[in-house]
Formats: sequence, structure tokens, C-alpha cells
Amino acid sequence: MTDNHPERTRELGVEFGDLYSKLREHGYPITTEELVDVYGEDAIQLPWGSTLIKEVLDPIATETYESPAEAREAIFNMVDSRAIGRKYYSDRTPPALGERRQDEQLSF
Repeated sequence: MTDNHPERTRELGVEFGDLYSKLREHGYPITTEELVDVYGEDAIQLPWGSTLIKEVLDPIATETYESPAEAREAIFNMVDSRAIGRKYYSDRTPPALGERRQDEQLSF
């Protein structure tokens, strides 16, 4: 990959870093147990911190993944609420009746 087009390693609030290319280049199929054995000490970055792959995938019963996309999907399904950023936040919905947003300016 050239410097002009860096590889995208962030997806759905999860920054995979080097793990993204490691998963892409790994041979498939692979089981959850094998993923943890090989990549368990690799960390993913979430908006409010990081976590190890073994911590994310440990609760899963052994599954078999046929592609890198399936392996990433398992990780997405198992990251906790730290991956979503600010809970209940939306800048697209209008404020409720009587509610004032911090970014609103008062006008007199």
C-alpha cells in the first residue's frame, strides 16, 4: 500500500491498527480459540481506552470464521459499550420541549 492511500484500520468505533492487516493475511478458516492463541495479546483501541483481543473474545464459545470480515464481526459483537463513544448522544434529533443544548446561544 502506498503512503498516498493508507490502509483503513478503524471501523465502527474500533481501531484495529496492525491487527487489521494480520487478520486479513491470516489463513482461514480459523476458530475463536486459534484467534485468541495467535492474537490474544494484540490490543484494539476504543474511543475511551484499549482492550486485548483475548479479553474481547474469551467469552465466546468456539466459532469458526471463514474470512477476515467474519473475525472482525465477532470482535465488533463482543466489544463492550466503550466502543460507542458517548452513550445516548445524537446531534441529529431536535431538543425535547424545554431542553436547551450547550451549543445553543441565548438571544435576547
